[in-house]
Amino acid sequence: MADTEIPPSVNATEKVVESPVAPITSTSTSAAPASTESVLATPPPSTTSTATSAPTTAPTTTTTTTTNAPAPAAPTPTAAAAAAKSTQNHSYTSPNIKFEDNPSGYLKAKIESLIYWEYPKKSATFLASTLGLLVLTQYYSVLQIVAGIFTLATGINWLYVNLHKQSQRIISNKSSQDIVNPHNHRLQVQKTYIPRERVLRAAHLTTDVAEVVTQHVTRLVLIEDNFRSLVAFIVSFFVWTLAKYVSTKYLVGFFIISAFTLPRLYLQNKELVDAHVARQSQNARQLAEQYGSVANQKAREIGCQVKDFIQKKTGKATASVNQETKKSE
Repeated sequence: MADTEIPPSVNATEKVVESPVAPITSTSTSAAPASTESVLATPPPSTTSTATSAPTTAPTTTTTTTTNAPAPAAPTPTAAAAAAKSTQNHSYTSPNIKFEDNPSGYLKAKIESLIYWEYPKKSATFLASTLGLLVLTQYYSVLQIVAGIFTLATGINWLYVNLHKQSQRIISNKSSQDIVNPHNHRLQVQKTYIPRERVLRAAHLTTDVAEVVTQHVTRLVLIEDNFRSLVAFIVSFFVWTLAKYVSTKYLVGFFIISAFTLPRLYLQNKELVDAHVARQSQNARQLAEQYGSVANQKAREIGCQVKDFIQKKTGKATASVNQETKKSE
């Protein structure tokens, strides 16, 4: 026992920490009286208090603390509601209305779907085709446009068909009887290019649309709604006056561009525009209340003055008539 070197308790502690599942050995506790050097080399009790206080037969457990990276903060309900509201304000969903049930509502929904860009591809196609047609008719007549389209289509197909036939004769060494038109499958099919069902449906739809438009115009002309008829009268008079100085095609183009831009801009900035309109309306109402009383007071004063003036003139005329009557008597 005297020749055996007793390992310091620090090594025993480090061994326990490295292998937490191994039981604590009794080497350091079963030794004889420790020397002064081993006592001085022993670390403070606070560093090995957990290991020495445990029973010799129980395994030492080690607690590991893992620090995770902070997870991204979830959006608050207020932010989510604001984002949903913003998305909702910037989009438009047309109501599902059938033409047979409500023709006027159906046409209104279709027009709003176009000008509010519910389907961007459809709105962009309609806008581009309409503006393109206006630009073409500005420089070319309708007859020139139709003849030009026919000329281009026929010329391109003539070149394509003849090149295809010559390639069959030269490259494939086919005889003239075996050479076929590349559009032969389209020419041989027996079908109608204008289906009667679609024509009839288009005719019925056009008639119904014209009927709806006629009904609305009749209601405006016959003053069914006073305010709407007044607005229609002002707009019509403005267009009538402006058409004297500006070309009709420019007016139509300006109307189309405005119809496809202003409603969409209003939909994207609805809250700001509504707040500005409400503020200006309140200011106008205050001004009307402020100056309305002054105007009413002035009108009463002018009315009283006119009434007094008429009474004076009437009294003088009556007096002169009486005097003339007395003289004649």
